[in-house]
Amino acid sequence: MEARLYLILDIIIFLGPLTRAFEPRIRYIDLWPRLLAATLVVMAIFLPWDIAFTHQGIWGFTPKYLIPWDFMGLPLEEVLFFLVVPWACYFIYEVLQLFFYWDRTSRPVYMLTIAAAIGCIALAMKNGHHAYTFWTFLLLGGGLGVAGIWRPYWLSAFYRAYAVSLIPFFLVNGILTGSYLDEPIVWYAASENLGIRIGTIPLEDGFYSMFMMLVYTTIVQWNKHPKSST
Repeated sequence: MEARLYLILDIIIFLGPLTRAFEPRIRYIDLWPRLLAATLVVMAIFLPWDIAFTHQGIWGFTPKYLIPWDFMGLPLEEVLFFLVVPWACYFIYEVLQLFFYWDRTSRPVYMLTIAAAIGCIALAMKNGHHAYTFWTFLLLGGGLGVAGIWRPYWLSAFYRAYAVSLIPFFLVNGILTGSYLDEPIVWYAASENLGIRIGTIPLEDGFYSMFMMLVYTTIVQWNKHPKSST
């Protein structure tokens, strides 16, 4: 079981939304064309990033928790991560919208988003010597800047979904980064991040997750209108 731990986590993450994907009120599965497009975009951005950082030793993986299959130096489980995690996080967005619909974002939220974008980019510029910190905050800052200027109606709903997603995030990422284990499944080079951890989780992971969710949500919501499911 130890050698399949990361794979088991991927399966659990995927099965959660799958058990409700055909539920008549949610019909999450009906979004499959948009979900597929969003997944492909996420993988196009994050897989090269992951491969490069793994090859550079900015982060890596403990072999005893992995099955012996890889893709360009990445464990198969890490590739599956970019399939199942955005799928599960966006499911939270859809469920919250079903029960507590939010069809607008106020002007102050857009202004705060632009301020956050500026703050993220400034933090990146200040930490160019920490590769994980630099790229995470630079890309997130760019994404938030675009969102603040573009002003999508769903931005407040996105922030709400992200906040709720932090609950499973801390549980799953805690395990990945070594909580309850002798060694972490995913390890990080201390010299490439700020060194600030929430439990065992590097601070950057939470913002990396936000950027991934922002990209995924943007693609799924592209040209959609409030109350539209297509």
